[in-house]
Amino acid sequence: MTAEALVLASKWSSAANRRREGLRAAHAQDADTLVDLLHTFMRLKSSRGARISSLTLEHYAESVRRFLAFTGPSESPTLALNQLSAEDFEMWLLQMQAEGLSASSIKRHLYGVRNLMKALVWANVLDSDPSAGVRPPSDPTPAHAKKKAIPVSKYAELLSLPSLLHAENSIRANRDALLLALGGTTGLRAAEIVSLDVGDVDFSLEQLTVRGKGSKQRLVPLSSSVLKLVRAWMTSRRAISAEGLLRTDALLVSLTRRNYGGRLTTKGGRDIASTYYQALGLPPEMWGLHTLRRTAGTHLYRATRDLHVVADLLGHSSVTTSAIYAKMDSEVRREAVEAMERLRDEV
Repeated sequence: MTAEALVLASKWSSAANRRREGLRAAHAQDADTLVDLLHTFMRLKSSRGARISSLTLEHYAESVRRFLAFTGPSESPTLALNQLSAEDFEMWLLQMQAEGLSASSIKRHLYGVRNLMKALVWANVLDSDPSAGVRPPSDPTPAHAKKKAIPVSKYAELLSLPSLLHAENSIRANRDALLLALGGTTGLRAAEIVSLDVGDVDFSLEQLTVRGKGSKQRLVPLSSSVLKLVRAWMTSRRAISAEGLLRTDALLVSLTRRNYGGRLTTKGGRDIASTYYQALGLPPEMWGLHTLRRTAGTHLYRATRDLHVVADLLGHSSVTTSAIYAKMDSEVRREAVEAMERLRDEV
């Protein structure tokens, strides 16, 4: 049994322990213990169970801490967790709207705290979830209108930036170029990129073994351009190893002073990508690794017009998920209108 499993077994496994610890944490507004309860509940009771991503758990923890700040200081809260009403949650949503949070962010925070309420019900601290009937604000802007992809010409420029900005540092240039391509060409998620190990690269078959959501694995082909970037980075990676500074089997490693030679983190990846987005002149709302995945999905659909291929390469369980890339590609709509005009001209 792992150390984590032992902690779960000793602290939350029995109903009596759950109620005692839950009551104490709720009364004291103890954020750390409440987050621990939430995480345990999600791992044991959610549909994904132990496969739930660490990023989701981090987001939910952030939501809990934000809600506890709304209820007041722990030593003298204005709202007690065992006396909450639906109106309290609605006031919280209004406050977040007033702070300028987007509808999607508010929705995510509500769902995170709603799972905490469910966890408190599971611990027999609450009789029912007071947030159950509360609905997040609707977002009038469709997802495909908000989540933009990088245009084809701009993407080519993006991939050229590492060698231009770091001409004196080929190790960093090679690492960064591969990071951008793994997201923007192969369409990997942020967590998938940083979880890649050297052994996941199959040079003979020119493909990657990718561990996706829910521990699902898929094989992703490497284009000739990406394979070239992999080989260049592997040369740089061996140079780090020769200096005795490599501390991981990860494909991509950190080059920061604190974590030099260790596995690159998702935050590190986001920071690297954002540097190049800024140099490219992209707006801040596009600064994130997922922009690269959206770019890959949009360009794949433009090249193939086949949602099944897009879903397969990106690891979507349904083509419905991939359909957003067709909506995001404005050129698809333009071509459809022009095709309609040609049809009419033929009559």
